[in-house]
Amino acid sequence: MQPPSFQPITQRPVLKLPNNARVAVWVVMNVEHFTFGKLGTAIQPHLNSYPEIANYGWRDYGNRVGIWRLFELFAELEIPVTAAVNGEICTFYPEIMTAIQQYGWEVMAHGINNSTGHSGMDRQTEIDIIDRTLILLRQATGKTPKGWLTPGFSITESTFELLHSAGIVYTADWANDDQPYWYPLPNDRLLAIPYTIEANDISLCLSNRFSGVEFAQAITDQFDQLWQDGESQGRVMAIGLHPFIVGQPLRLKYLKQCLLHIKKKPDTWLTTGEGIYNWINKSQ
Repeated sequence: MQPPSFQPITQRPVLKLPNNARVAVWVVMNVEHFTFGKLGTAIQPHLNSYPEIANYGWRDYGNRVGIWRLFELFAELEIPVTAAVNGEICTFYPEIMTAIQQYGWEVMAHGINNSTGHSGMDRQTEIDIIDRTLILLRQATGKTPKGWLTPGFSITESTFELLHSAGIVYTADWANDDQPYWYPLPNDRLLAIPYTIEANDISLCLSNRFSGVEFAQAITDQFDQLWQDGESQGRVMAIGLHPFIVGQPLRLKYLKQCLLHIKKKPDTWLTTGEGIYNWINKSQ
């Protein structure tokens, strides 16, 4: 495995987006199952005695309550969503999968669960995990996901090759650009659609401890700059969200605030990962 080849954005062919939009915005909602008894994303990392229930309960809130607020919010705003879904969501939270279908969210595969990264896996184990994830999501939705985001960016040397072999056509595992690009494989390629560690509620609300006001301002600032940049070269903006963070009561109105700002801006394409893939694959 090699890192992506370097190409300055100033030296690329001009990226044209549908209807001459300046920026494509895709919201990635991470819908995750954490294995009870294993440590995971934490709002209070010091609460880690076994069995750890404080941070587990905080994460569990997202599936029990938070995501249902978010279904309603995005329906109200008529903004499309790409749901990065762990395969085990289908097993433990079938009601969420039903709602994802009802609300028309795209499903992007997000590994088997959020307690299992791929780093250190042998090749056959990784093949089995990928296949099991896609089977569960296909059984729940009737469709094989086109995209993939690895839990915790925890990949192996073979991950991208194995994803392609399993039928995946785009990855959100690279957060290193403002434009999609083709990631080369030994016999083909995957589209790398820019994801984000910066415009992500994990970074903003947990690592940075931003207030709701600061969170909304950060997302707005990210969008405004990319919209400005997009005058000469189309850009892609990801917004990385988690129901156990932005689905909390104290943050919802601020999420709505920055989304309304984005929605009201002209020359903006609100889309999904699949929408971006289909556009780039057709035009390049």
